[in-house]
Amino acid sequence: MSDDNGDRERRDGTESEARRRFLKLAGVTGTAGAAGIVGSNGVLSALAAEGDGDDEGVEIEDLQGQMPIENRYLRIAVLAAAKAAQLHQNYFGKIGEAEEKDPQNLLTEVDTEAETLIRDTIREELGDDFEDENHALYGEEQGGQLEGGYVWIIDPLDGTTNFSKGIPHFGVNIAVTKDGELYAGVMYYSLRDEVYVAVRDEGAYKFRSDGYDLVAEDSEPTELSVTDTEVIEDSFHGVGFYLKETADDYDYMGLWRYLFAYTQGTRLLGAAAPDLAFVAEGVFDTVSVKDLKPVDVAPEALLVREAGGTVTDFDGNTDLDSILEGSVVASNGELHDDFFNLLEDSGKDWLTRPIDTLER
Repeated sequence: MSDDNGDRERRDGTESEARRRFLKLAGVTGTAGAAGIVGSNGVLSALAAEGDGDDEGVEIEDLQGQMPIENRYLRIAVLAAAKAAQLHQNYFGKIGEAEEKDPQNLLTEVDTEAETLIRDTIREELGDDFEDENHALYGEEQGGQLEGGYVWIIDPLDGTTNFSKGIPHFGVNIAVTKDGELYAGVMYYSLRDEVYVAVRDEGAYKFRSDGYDLVAEDSEPTELSVTDTEVIEDSFHGVGFYLKETADDYDYMGLWRYLFAYTQGTRLLGAAAPDLAFVAEGVFDTVSVKDLKPVDVAPEALLVREAGGTVTDFDGNTDLDSILEGSVVASNGELHDDFFNLLEDSGKDWLTRPIDTLER
């Protein structure tokens, strides 16, 4: 079979199905409606223009009773994140170029289009309440303000470098603060349609979406819980180095060398949001990330805490302002002191000494 035929099969099959999923999620009634929904956004308009006229335009069912936590703002956050994730799925593997904000920080058109889609969804769902309740938006690409009665902290594509390089580890991050405290959070793990959610004092959960319903019919939400690992030698860690300046942080780099040698291992996966969510799920015992932004860490701070873990900055502070500085340690709680004891003992000599001499 020729390459042209193969391309046509993909267009008529996988890509058409992905497009239908997106248009259903957006509540579109046909191609003309798609153009109206997505407006002039480049990627979204291109997606709508590919329509073949057979989209049924099924809107999302009322979510009452489906979500593991019934909360208006959480529902809106999940809806917005799901739309952005569908955009990721449609264009994963097809974005050949990425703008370089700096060598460790790439930007694609999907980042900017997904953020616009999220912002528009939040405003549409809230309606007049957006102004009446003093809501504010703060996004990775479009900025905004971090002050208001409710603040929506948005990362439309956490793990852009992974996304642009074809590595399937990235997600959508949305947090909501209320009166200066974390209130609700969502991390949508895009390619797996796995959704991590939390509301303050109501726990943290994971469920699966399917592009038609935000909670798939066969998905049973699971309450999240951190691990009960108590011994550092039995632990498993995620680490995050995202700026070249981190390489001069000898304490942290030395600690990483110790964890690499004397625990079950470390992983640098390239996307802080899903990495941190894995602490809430009990995959990692700790995840530490340095020099990030509020959008990278805000939802996960709530997820981990609601799952029974501990989240601080690298000085041990727990307040929101400190967390939003973007350098955080998330753990199962049991190992938090051990992590900081090792960090205190570490230093430049931990990078140069033979590894066997670091055993404690």
